Amino acid sequence: MGRRTRMRYVKNPPNNFYFKSVEAGPISESYVNLTLAEFEAMRLKHYIPLTIKDFKQTEAADKMGVSQPTFSRILESAHQKVTKALIEGKQIRVYGGNIEYKPHFKGYGCLNCDEEWEDSSASINRKIKCPNCSSNKTYFLEKEPL
Repeated sequence: MGRRTRMRYVKNPPNNFYFKSVEAGPISESYVNLTLAEFEAMRLKHYIPLTIKDFKQTEAADKMGVSQPTFSRILESAHQKVTKALIEGKQIRVYGGNIEYKPHFKGYGCLNCDEEWEDSSASINRKIKCPNCSSNKTYFLEKEPL
């Protein structure tokens, strides 16, 4: 019996869910299904490094919430599917998979003790004390998922 599939985290769904050649007619049974996790793995491995220098595969795996070997397997599966679609002239459909969209983090940080905490009502103009050390040296913190 296999292990339960772990949830994969995805920043956003793709802008296009279908990729097809100009000659192809409507979406038919002649397609390759790429999961959202496979699409996200390709985005993290091949697209993000264009904007972030030295972005490693282990960091990409962390962003998806999986181990590096699992990330590698997801990426290999995506490469095989895309290659098959390109060679055989099949359409690519991005759909499904065991995923959750990565949440946006909004809160505060403390310069005194390096504590970070989430607060959905956080704002840049609001001054707050650190719950850990009671310091007034706090800052607004907003993290966008990669």
